[in-house]
Amino acid sequence: MKIIRLPESWAARIAAGEVVERPASVVKELVENSLDAGAQEISVWIEASGISLIRVSDDGEGISAEDLPLAVERHATSKLKDEQQLWRIGTLGFRGEALPSIGSVSRLAIISRGRDASAGRRLVVEGGARGDLAPAGCAVGTTVEVRDLFYNTPARRKFLKAPATELSHVCDVINHMAPAYPQVHFRLHHEGKMLSDYPSGALPQERLEQVFGKEIASGMASFCWVKGRVKLGGFLSKAPASFSTSRYLLTYVNRRFVRDRVLNHAILQGYETLLMKGRYPAAVLYLEIPYEDVDVNVHPAKHEVRFRRQAEVHDAVADGVREALRQEAKAPSQPFAAPHAEPAGEVREPGAAYGFDFSRDDVAARFTEGGQPFPETTGVAGGFFSALEIMGQALGCYLICASPRGLVLIDQHAAHERIAFEKMRQRLAGGEMERQELLVPQVLELPAGEVGLLEQSLELLDRFGFGVEKFGRSGYTIRTVPALLPAGDYREALRRMIAEVAELGQSAELREGLEERLATIACHSVIRANRKLEKEEIRALLGDLDRCDFATQCPHGRPVLIELTEGQIERMFKRT
Repeated sequence: MKIIRLPESWAARIAAGEVVERPASVVKELVENSLDAGAQEISVWIEASGISLIRVSDDGEGISAEDLPLAVERHATSKLKDEQQLWRIGTLGFRGEALPSIGSVSRLAIISRGRDASAGRRLVVEGGARGDLAPAGCAVGTTVEVRDLFYNTPARRKFLKAPATELSHVCDVINHMAPAYPQVHFRLHHEGKMLSDYPSGALPQERLEQVFGKEIASGMASFCWVKGRVKLGGFLSKAPASFSTSRYLLTYVNRRFVRDRVLNHAILQGYETLLMKGRYPAAVLYLEIPYEDVDVNVHPAKHEVRFRRQAEVHDAVADGVREALRQEAKAPSQPFAAPHAEPAGEVREPGAAYGFDFSRDDVAARFTEGGQPFPETTGVAGGFFSALEIMGQALGCYLICASPRGLVLIDQHAAHERIAFEKMRQRLAGGEMERQELLVPQVLELPAGEVGLLEQSLELLDRFGFGVEKFGRSGYTIRTVPALLPAGDYREALRRMIAEVAELGQSAELREGLEERLATIACHSVIRANRKLEKEEIRALLGDLDRCDFATQCPHGRPVLIELTEGQIERMFKRT
């Protein structure tokens, strides 16, 4: 016979391979169970980076003696009560496979006591074999011990990384969950040493400081936004702060940490031209969406989600980030004040807007207190730049100005570059795009599955200056292109756009490509260095900056200005 029925022990180990990839996977599953149990304190102890021991202890509601044997059975869960809940999951766990999968590749022990029980119970599972219940003395809550992970699957243990790498993944699990649960006290110990201690009751900004460190967290501004059924808020790094990796870009859907390409793409699109190429922001995004509009059951380890209205979510996130940064980038903001102070001149949410209770219907009201999602940036009438006192010009390129807060140095080339770029981008958005006819039209052949994607984008193509016509059954001819584009093969740009439409439900490929070209044109057509400017020219330049949405950065992400506050200058001269 070529077909055999797998033994239950084999099937359990295969299922474990989907859920338990490494020690960090075990920590993630167990901590999520603790959070779903309503724990306010969660402590994690690990030894040998989690290979020898993982112990997760909580003060949640505990597991009753009747339910404890079921907790380690496959396809058993307390997270679902009826079939309808499968389509609107509001907990962090849903598959019912975590504990049996962990128990099949380790020596597992669970000690738990419910709130109404006079004593606890202990249950042991070794290599998938369940023992008998035994009495145990313990406090209300649950402690899960996982020893000798992968002891019965040595091949899987060989594929683990170096101990330091595995430990870093465990730390990441705690750091990814902590920002969404500031009311929970998280502790992480390794080999008897405390690695992380995040006390409960922290304000969102304070929890960010605990996780990211004060230097990074202090450079992030809070924001909130509501668009249709999508509600979001969080913290964004203020330009020009950026990083070489996306490590500090965290996204949450209904308080569940996810790695989602749609959300990451939308955040980066919201930053537009404020980041230099290859750089990433620090961002913490909390997205709230009706449970029935998101499928969290698409990945065994629950790292990914799928949105029912993907394009709507993408647009809401991009618009929210862009609006927050637009107000932030009109002028340099003052450094963040102490967490309990009222900072001025920042994009921030109302004080009561962030309760982190994403399961209530009043979240939208708290996001948009008084109907104003964003407080207006403070400043004098006429704008920040127009109010500057012009002191002079230095090194042929930098304008020296005085502000009420100190001194401002402005790169005249970068400033004029942003102004020219914004003017050209407004014409692009208004459809005022000059076109050029191709002497020889380019023919684009598409597979059947991509024809519909291109047809739904024809209006967008026409607005950006591309004239595309049907040619045969699955072909299209490109007859006109935007005049600002250099000569080349335009078919590849359209193919990239179609691929983006297929994955994200929409495309920013053409817009981003055209804007990149606009930035290049702006760079070569504006005021150059070493040009002496008259005072009237400087005043006009500053006035134009006040009319730009993103005046603090050039289109390539370089800073337009550097501000030295009075306090910074005094520290330079040792006066404080």
